[in-house]
Amino acid sequence: MKDKDLINMRGGNTSGDKLKTVNDVHQDGVCTENYHFLFEQATDAIMVTDFNGNFKNANSSLCSMFGYSREELLELNVRALLDEEHIKAKPLRFDLLTAGKSVFSERKMVHKNGTVIYVEANAKKFMDDRILVIARDITERKQVEQVLQKSEANLHTIFDTTDTIYVLLDHDLRIISYNPRALAFAKNELGHSMEISEYLLDYFPLERQSQLLHNMKEVLEGKHISYEISYPQADDSFNYYHVRVFPISKGDNNIYGLMLAVSDVTEEKLLEQKLLDQKIQEQKKIIRAMLQAQEIERNRIGQELHDNVNQILTTVKMYLELLKKNQEYNQDLVEKSKEFIDTAMQEIRLLSRQQVTPQKKSDIKELIEELTRSLNESTGTGTKFHCRVGNHLLIDEDLKLNIYRIVQEQTNNILKYASASQAAITINENQGKVYVSIIDNGKGFDPAIKRNGIGISNIINRIESYNGEVILESSPGNGCKLEICIPY
Repeated sequence: MKDKDLINMRGGNTSGDKLKTVNDVHQDGVCTENYHFLFEQATDAIMVTDFNGNFKNANSSLCSMFGYSREELLELNVRALLDEEHIKAKPLRFDLLTAGKSVFSERKMVHKNGTVIYVEANAKKFMDDRILVIARDITERKQVEQVLQKSEANLHTIFDTTDTIYVLLDHDLRIISYNPRALAFAKNELGHSMEISEYLLDYFPLERQSQLLHNMKEVLEGKHISYEISYPQADDSFNYYHVRVFPISKGDNNIYGLMLAVSDVTEEKLLEQKLLDQKIQEQKKIIRAMLQAQEIERNRIGQELHDNVNQILTTVKMYLELLKKNQEYNQDLVEKSKEFIDTAMQEIRLLSRQQVTPQKKSDIKELIEELTRSLNESTGTGTKFHCRVGNHLLIDEDLKLNIYRIVQEQTNNILKYASASQAAITINENQGKVYVSIIDNGKGFDPAIKRNGIGISNIINRIESYNGEVILESSPGNGCKLEICIPY
């Protein structure tokens, strides 16, 4: 039975191309392992989605939080986990994320078993086509806040058993109560010892007091405000906090004061940066490998011209020199020279066909059929290629070129490594998506085993640039099936 490997858009490469050095492969493996270690070992729940909300990855903490397996989540949209009424009142802000802004929000979500979970989520654009969300279960904290509003008698007990910094202020912004975490925050970040009845704004630097006063006046008018702020540390690092300020009332229209709830999000910020740095390093390694591949290809073309075309032309030159000296074999030498020139032209044409970008006016059906004919005529591997391409596919020129290069890359892999007797290429479209399937009956391989080269990596990068998806199925002795879906 075949092993199915859903290639994650942020994951590693699987290919038989032998283009990287052993050291490159080792460094690439370590880089990928570190990335997955950070992702999986994080105590906070982490998800990666596209800009439509479809899950692309999720760590174990997220699976545990909502009771789903990773495979189940990858079939879902994030909206399936959100409370219907809550999302109507507070829609997802993909517009802000697209613009590169971070979105910090509280969400009412639903466990697989139907239990309501309150989540504090920090969402950010992750590379060009993904959203990284770090989530924390704040159900307990929400319950605390609800109790605070209902029962002032339990205030100190609740304050003392939470990791969140709480400060309760009256209408004049004087301190009514606070918890131990607030006391530590005032001492470590503001350099003050917190006292009951003191004016809170006096603890802050003058340059921050004006904005704080403006925010708190808005809260006293009934608004809820939240924002992030950082505080520099002695070692040149920063501590990051998410601040929420909301009004206190007794269920009527009267506002008696306000509550500050401050969460330390330093760990989330650092993890987010580490994940981003890790991905950037992976992209750099891929670029270096691609440059190396280009250099190897240039060397191959140079060797082919020298060892093959150059030798043919040298022979032609020798025949022409013989013609000068001896007219006896004139016609025979002329015919042989013409044959060798035809051979040289055919070799140059073959090299050019592999390198030159297809003409933009050509239909993708014509391009793939021509490629298939060329492969069947010029290869000596015994592999017979077949193709079935839909008529008049309405795709733009750039996507057409990328599909052509993807097919070219995979057919090259088949010729080099598959030892297949048959290979089939299918391309069609349906409901705004292009589907590409390349199947061979070769010797196959284990997709879980990391391999040298960047062949599959190149394919993934091309698909990724169009927000597409790729599925690779293969196992030893059972050939290989590459399926691609690209929206357009």
